[in-house]
Amino acid sequence: MKTKATGLRVIALAFAIGAIGAIAQQNQVQAPMAAGMKMDDMADHKQMMAMHEQMMAEMQAMDAKMDQKVAAMNASKGNAKTNAIADVINEMVSQQKQMAAKMAGMHGQMMEHMEHPDGAMKGMEKK
Repeated sequence: MKTKATGLRVIALAFAIGAIGAIAQQNQVQAPMAAGMKMDDMADHKQMMAMHEQMMAEMQAMDAKMDQKVAAMNASKGNAKTNAIADVINEMVSQQKQMAAKMAGMHGQMMEHMEHPDGAMKGMEKK
């Protein structure tokens, strides 16, 4: 009976050591990941953040240009005001077209980013 108990302890100890080794190996594989993200996902995230910062800078530049034209319009009188109003409207149309083109390009990039190698969208696979 004592031999059987010792044998079970040895098996349990071997199992525990194997499990600890597997957990340690898994932690080594996951060490470069942050908050569950894979290395490819981290690179994608950094790229998306850079694109977001660029887009925000472009929008601020557009806002500054619009503010300048609106200030000129508000300060104008007579025919100069009519021309300034036309400048503001033309700038609004130009910025709207730029933003629409940018969004169309981003839509394509997002769809490519979401595509999974097997044709499914990331995170939408059947489990």
